[in-house]
Amino acid sequence: MIKKLLVFLCAGAFALTLAGCGGQVEQLDTLEAPSSSSIEQGPFPEMHYYDTLESLCSYMEDNEAVTGESVEMSYKEIGAVGGVRYRFKFDGSIVQAEFYEFDLDNQNEKAKECLGSVQEKGFFTILGSDVPAQLHGKYLMVYTDTDKDEANAAQREKVEKLFSEFTPTAG
Repeated sequence: MIKKLLVFLCAGAFALTLAGCGGQVEQLDTLEAPSSSSIEQGPFPEMHYYDTLESLCSYMEDNEAVTGESVEMSYKEIGAVGGVRYRFKFDGSIVQAEFYEFDLDNQNEKAKECLGSVQEKGFFTILGSDVPAQLHGKYLMVYTDTDKDEANAAQREKVEKLFSEFTPTAG
């Protein structure tokens, strides 16, 4: 009798576990596909951005390169001193944009390996996977969008251009 009761309780606990796994689907913000005239729009010259990861993120948000809330990423694996990720929908696909900051004056071996690989090859390797990335000063960007249609390709170009043109204000 006790064995039957124990089996029943385990089965109930297992059913609750499975029900929990099928929980809510993550709701992602949507970045609207820009009109062809706004794709050419450059960065906001009147805005002042400082040389911080937070300010880089504000710059990218203000220029409609990313949307939604940023989430702190695990950044120490690549030797960075900070990292965030945005996940959002764009033109029907899920896009992920990650931004990392490095201390170029105090690089550990992981940072040297990551930055050297991106400079030389355009990607770094983590957990056996090659991750395409772009460098700009002390910042690294990983932009992932599996959709390659015209709107998504134009948005990727816009984001890469904005990232490469990020010019922090002194002070």
